[in-house]
Amino acid sequence: MYVLVSTSKKPLYQQLYQQIRDKILSGELREQAKLPSCRYLATELHVSRNTVDTAYQQLFSEGYIIGKSRSGYYVETIHNTKYSVSTEVIPDSTTNELHLGRMLYDFRYGNLSQQSFPFAQWQQLTNCCLKQYKEPFLNYGDLRGEPGLRRELTKYLHEYRDVRCTPDQILITSGTTQCLMFICQLLKDEIDTIAMEDPGFSAAHSAFTNRGFHVPLVPVNYHGLNVKALRNTTANAVYVTPSHQFPTGRTMSIARRLQLIDWAYERNALIIEDDYNCHLRYDVKPAPALQGLAPDKVIYIGSFSKILSPSLRIAYMVLPKNLALSLQQKNESFSCSVPFIIQKPLELFLQENLFESHLRKILRQFKKKRDILLRALQKHFGETITVSGENAGIHVLLDLNQPISSAILIDKARKVGIYLSSNNIWIESSPSKAGRVLLGYGSIKDEDIDPAIRLLCQIWLK
Repeated sequence: MYVLVSTSKKPLYQQLYQQIRDKILSGELREQAKLPSCRYLATELHVSRNTVDTAYQQLFSEGYIIGKSRSGYYVETIHNTKYSVSTEVIPDSTTNELHLGRMLYDFRYGNLSQQSFPFAQWQQLTNCCLKQYKEPFLNYGDLRGEPGLRRELTKYLHEYRDVRCTPDQILITSGTTQCLMFICQLLKDEIDTIAMEDPGFSAAHSAFTNRGFHVPLVPVNYHGLNVKALRNTTANAVYVTPSHQFPTGRTMSIARRLQLIDWAYERNALIIEDDYNCHLRYDVKPAPALQGLAPDKVIYIGSFSKILSPSLRIAYMVLPKNLALSLQQKNESFSCSVPFIIQKPLELFLQENLFESHLRKILRQFKKKRDILLRALQKHFGETITVSGENAGIHVLLDLNQPISSAILIDKARKVGIYLSSNNIWIESSPSKAGRVLLGYGSIKDEDIDPAIRLLCQIWLK
């Protein structure tokens, strides 16, 4: 039995996540036990399916549960746990401290520093919205998102990403996962197989498999997704991250992009392009989006999580015209999941040309961090590691050229106060035998990078 308190400061999905996690770690939920479906649990708890799905996605990403195609979620096997569950009610801040322990350095993927967000500008824009836009603030709004924001996004995407679309083709969502949920809804009657990159984003794999799609993994090489291998599958859609492949950081070559588009036209298939890290490129200009080459064959997904803040929970997708019309017809009674008070400031942020100066600022910040990190890795690890994905984004993929478990590396780091993301955030058919970890550098202070890398070297190579 799960109890969710609507008056708590902690979001409902986080309450559910923590209660399920505690039951797993205490043994109350035994290994291989099947969890209730999202629909059933949402009905039982009187919450939205998105709340349950978000909690499940978090548990999946941390390795507490596994997803089985056409079956659902099951409790993962966790050996030798000494975890005990306390019934004492602890304030949220204390709970966070206990969960994180003594964190000295934060290399977790996707986190950002306070200096990267334009707090003063955002406060001014939010105050402006509360003063000047009172009527729309009190209404549900369009399913697709605020018309003004969609108009600004149309101009922004054309200028920065060479994306060709109209405002009617854009849907504002509360994150990439929700984009994928809408895509599954749109495609479920026409498509049964969606291919993915190998390695690839595990949340996307989970979103597809848990909604009944068959998901073959297609290998990635230096030029990007292997289209020849894709042709050997029965896929009639493929999910790719061409601008900054996750997690390797590679950019899909133009030759490979054209091959992929040829495949889409030959098979009458769709390409789902996740452009999650499109702007953060340091040594050369970002490659244009794949969507601009084939607007009728590409579903384009973008987000402001890496260039503004993940807590804003604002993403968007551009649909081919026929799918945009279908979405509107199937969901005409629903409203947008992103609050007006988030959408409108972003619209003004784009409209008043504040985005360009903000982008220049964070590019300088992240490039500086990236340079410090690469120097530190070379200085302390030398030839004992291989680094990839260093030319873009706010993470690098690090392979320690030794036969050691990634989980051991992550655990050793945590014990000395260095927090890394679990490798469960990506999925691969043949895990590397060498230790492989993701180093996110979005939130760590510049002056902390070198001592943190030195400490990692000491505990990993001793």
